[in-house]
Parts: sequence; C-alpha cells; structure tokens
Amino acid sequence: MMQHRMNFESLATLLKQRLSYEQRSQALRAPIFILSAPRSGSSMLFERLTAFAGLSNIGGESHVVYRNFPRLRFADADFASASLTKQHADPSTITQFRNNFLYLLQDHQGVRLIEQPELFARSETKLIEKTPRNALNIPFLLAVFPDARFIFLHRKPEENIASLIEAWQLGLQTGRFATFPNLPGWDRPAWCFLLPEGWQKMRSKSLAEIAAFQWEQSNSLIFHHLQSLDKQRWISVNYQDLIDKQQDELMRIADFARLNVQNWPQLSAALPLSKSTLTTPNQEKWRKHEKQILALMPELRPLCAALHRLP
Repeated sequence: MMQHRMNFESLATLLKQRLSYEQRSQALRAPIFILSAPRSGSSMLFERLTAFAGLSNIGGESHVVYRNFPRLRFADADFASASLTKQHADPSTITQFRNNFLYLLQDHQGVRLIEQPELFARSETKLIEKTPRNALNIPFLLAVFPDARFIFLHRKPEENIASLIEAWQLGLQTGRFATFPNLPGWDRPAWCFLLPEGWQKMRSKSLAEIAAFQWEQSNSLIFHHLQSLDKQRWISVNYQDLIDKQQDELMRIADFARLNVQNWPQLSAALPLSKSTLTTPNQEKWRKHEKQILALMPELRPLCAALHRLP
C-alpha cells in the first residue's frame, strides 16, 4: 500500500518538489510488464528479476496502485469484468497512475527514487512490474505507458489449471486469493484471481472449468494484443524453459530489456520458490486433477498450438 496516504494533488506537489521533470520521465521510460495467466510462475520470475541491478520496481505488485483508483475496479457499473481499455485512461487518470508509480519506485536494493533521486540519475534503471490482472489491461497500460514493453510468460495448461484449482480451493476456504468477495451475481462466497469478460457463464461450473476459463482468457487476450505490437516490444517465455534453462532464459530477457548484466550474480542455482507457492513444483502434480483437466483440453488445443509456435 502507499506508505503515506495522501490525495492526488498533494502527491503531485510532492513529486514536483522532489524530482525534476526529466527525472520523472526517465524513471518510467520504457517500463517492462510481465503478462501471464495467474499461477503461471510470474511471481517467481518477478522476484528473481527485481533482485538484479538495473531493474526498479514498486515494492510489490501493482494491485497496490489499482486500489487507489476505486473506479478502475470493474470495467463498468454492471460488473461486466475487471478489464480496462484505453477509454479508462483519461488524462487525469494517466497522470495520477504514473505519479503513484513514481512515489513507490525503488531500486533492486529498496532505495526509493523519491528519497535519493541522485542514485537513479547515476545509473539508468528500467521499471519492471507484474500482476496477473495485466493480462486484461493491456490497452489501458499502453495508454498510460505508451512505450511499455512486455514479457509474455506462459505455462502448459495442464499444470497451470491444476495450480489454479488448488488456489481457488484455498481461496474459498481462507480468502487468500479472493480478489472479489461477494461479487454480485456470483454463486460462491468470492471470485478468485482476475475477472475476465464472460465470467457470468461460469456460474455453477466446476473449479476446473473456471480455472480453464481463466487460463484461456488470459493467454488469448495477451496473444491477441501483442500481435498488434512491434515484435521488438515483447518477448515470449515458456515457464518450463525458465525452470530448465534458467541462465539462458534470464540472459535472453536481459538482452530484450537492454540490461547491463556484468554485475549480475551467477545463475547456476535453481530458481527460488516464490512467496505465493503453495506446494513444491512438480510436473506431475496436475495428475491429481487429470480426469477433469483432460476433458477440457480439446477446446484449449488451438491456443496451446499458437503458444507453442511463439519464438
């Protein structure tokens, strides 16, 4: 959350007092957003990357910023989805959204821009950010950050859907992943994770069907929007490649982000588990839900094939 709650006008005044126009512009130049379905490994990748010199972050996921904009919680008053378009990014919202990022921005060691802007001035850093909701908000993000670039992290549906099922089970029991408690028109105590358009047709469906819906909607929306961007602005990363070939994949990401990796540590060790991991990763864990998931696979195979063809 914002470390000091203040109104948007006060925040704008503070930033202008502490940071020059050039400092504010440079800090948010060509930011990098991780796009993925929930439970695809994005937390693991984000936590790994934010420990490296040359990448800044806002101290966590951007839901802490979205919460400061209640009007951006749903796409419209009918709760149609939580998807945001460029129409949601009016000039005032763009300025205020960017100011929230500037206020929270810190380097890989936790030094905040607003407190020590001279450190940022001496070394060019690039903002990296992630929250699964980004999958629904690409047009909005491009309106707020016109020069944004993207890392598309995708994971096999069998594994991803199984992880979502188990997280939903925990979320409904404990509220941990409940993003929309008491969602109007929903037949469960809460909706977990992102809320794509068409969620209403998931009423009375199994958790496997809901999880498959979230996987398909997330990945298809990301795939669709990235196709309209110059290929130099995005990179595709396969979750299993990231696990099996960590150093190669992180170096590929570094090259895409134009990062100086001379001061990066050796990457021979296995990727650490993320804070959101429920159980130790295992490629066969999904078989606990095998029957349910395999029944859903025929509808997902065209998208699987498209993702498999990504470079």
